[in-house]
Amino acid sequence: MKILLIILTLLFSGCTTIKPTIAEYYLTAKDIKVKNDVLGCRDKSLKIANVFSSSSLLSSKMEYMQAENKVYSYSQSQWQESPNSMVASILLKTMRESELFSSVHSSKSRVKSSLILETSIEEFMQFFSKDLKASHVKVTINFSLIDTKTNQVVSDKSFSSQVDARTPDAQGGVESFREALSEILTKNLEYLSGVCR
Repeated sequence: MKILLIILTLLFSGCTTIKPTIAEYYLTAKDIKVKNDVLGCRDKSLKIANVFSSSSLLSSKMEYMQAENKVYSYSQSQWQESPNSMVASILLKTMRESELFSSVHSSKSRVKSSLILETSIEEFMQFFSKDLKASHVKVTINFSLIDTKTNQVVSDKSFSSQVDARTPDAQGGVESFREALSEILTKNLEYLSGVCR
């Protein structure tokens, strides 16, 4: 009987594996303030179109690049949502809080707006040095403001930001992405403020 218990214990203990916890990260942006003295677009509504990006940014995998052309995925870290979804959510929130437009709507809204903002994430990557002792992130986003009546581009501008990570790991990368994205959104709002004058 004891032998049977030992055999069963060994069998069941062999079936259990200990999986390390995967850390999930959510992307946020700093509070962005823009001067509210711009009146040019306050009589117009804005719709945020779906954000365009590469297929890799539609996944929750956290990737990084080493030696200029080798892309790897973190094994113990991932995004809580895809970078594409998080950037779209942050952009919508930022545009609403800016009060540059009479109203701001998501791409799913049935409201017909005066203007559409098309956004394309052209680069969103963490880069490591060859010895893995340092890293930085680079983010490049293109914004196109389109008049819905004429389908003409009112403005088209790309912004890029590169930020060194405080620590060469996923946590350091996330903090740097936050800074880079905040800088780009600030520049975009300042640019749109000029367009609306």
